[in-house]
Amino acid sequence: MAREPNITQDQVSKAAESIRDAGGRPTARAIRERLGTGSMATVLKFFQAWQDAQVRPAEPPVVLPQALQRGLLDFVAAEVDRSRTELRAELDIANQANADLILESERQALTVENLTASLEAVHGEKAELSGRLGQVEAERDAARQDAAAERQAAESARTELAKALLRLEAMPRLENDLGDVRRELEAERTARVNAEQSAAVAIAKLEASIEARQAAERGLEEAKRHEQAKDSELSALRQELKDAQSDAAALRADLMATVKPRSRGPLTTPRQRKKP
Repeated sequence: MAREPNITQDQVSKAAESIRDAGGRPTARAIRERLGTGSMATVLKFFQAWQDAQVRPAEPPVVLPQALQRGLLDFVAAEVDRSRTELRAELDIANQANADLILESERQALTVENLTASLEAVHGEKAELSGRLGQVEAERDAARQDAAAERQAAESARTELAKALLRLEAMPRLENDLGDVRRELEAERTARVNAEQSAAVAIAKLEASIEARQAAERGLEEAKRHEQAKDSELSALRQELKDAQSDAAALRADLMATVKPRSRGPLTTPRQRKKP
């Protein structure tokens, strides 16, 4: 946004007229030096406006005598030369004003660049401050959450304290219960020792019974072996008995055969008994 000029047309016009009345030549630089403020561009704009206001309208031509015209022509030529000289001087002044204006523009451009850099720095600081603000807000939210958690922890601590006080009030009853539990534990320990002793005796008896059973099993095996031997012997005796019975039957048959023919002739010698 453009800034408002800090000088006015009236100030520039009065300064130019003051310089002209003092016998000097009004220029933009002289006016700016007299005012002591304002930019060269503003002073030059107002000064040109004042110069344009100083030009008077041309009067209608007047017919003059020849001698007067010649004198006027000479005068005009002289005035033209003088005016040319003045115009050259004014041109030099204008060139100097333009140079000053260029320098002023360069200074203004440098100022603008500095202001732009400052503005960018301000924008950077604003962004940094915005980031810090966001971080501070995040820390604030975290602090609120921590405070809420601490309040909740304090409430829990107060609840636990109340429970602890209640347990403390119930401590005598708990001590009596603890004594009962200890006595029951001691009785259980005694019963466990007795049970362990009984278990040891039962284990010893079980081991003895196992050994006796093993001995009985060994005796039973031995008896089975003896029985098998007896069975073998009995089978052999049975076979011998069968053989003896066979021999007896044969002998009986022989005897019967021998007894019947006795009436007819001498007895025959019986057959010799088969040896088993």
